[in-house]
Amino acid sequence: MTHFQELQLAICFGSAIGLYISGIATLICFAVEGHREKKRKEEAKQDAIEE
Repeated sequence: MTHFQELQLAICFGSAIGLYISGIATLICFAVEGHREKKRKEEAKQDAIEE
């Protein structure tokens, strides 16, 4: 393998791994945001019931 081919392989592998990791991070962020929203709605509902 030439130096140029090794460089191409490293760039492609790095970008694929970066895309995979960013996809997982995005899923985690959306899950946390959804959980917070659900919890906030439940608390608002409990406050409305108590009043």
